[in-house]
Amino acid sequence: MPTTSDILRQFYTEVWEQERMDCIDTYFQPAPNDVILVGDRGVEPNEVREWMAILFSLVRDIQVTFLKALDVDNWASVFMRINCTSRVNGAKVEVFQQIMLRQQDGRLAESYPQFDLLRFFEQLGQLPDDAYPLLMAGNKLT
Repeated sequence: MPTTSDILRQFYTEVWEQERMDCIDTYFQPAPNDVILVGDRGVEPNEVREWMAILFSLVRDIQVTFLKALDVDNWASVFMRINCTSRVNGAKVEVFQQIMLRQQDGRLAESYPQFDLLRFFEQLGQLPDDAYPLLMAGNKLT
């Protein structure tokens, strides 16, 4: 049986890097709310499909590198770097993601991703440079 991080790596290869949205459903088996760590945070293939459609409309040439993966039983925690290219201006984008997830019977059942959206949209030119320090200093983005 593959480890949870192995399944996740294959998911990122097929869906993110190869833009194969048709295989999203094969990776997920949503767990019922009463067995997941945080209610209403189960993996929903439709939400994954929506996120991928948004992502693919903004960037191309996605390359995902697992920097550190830790598997314990059917759980995994993975820290990764994502490199891609803006579809608008061709700028190179680098962003990081941390994800903790659980598999059940070889499919992903529960997922808690943390994607650096602030840095992502900053690099795409949709937020001012250094948005994070500006926000930490109490500035409002309008």
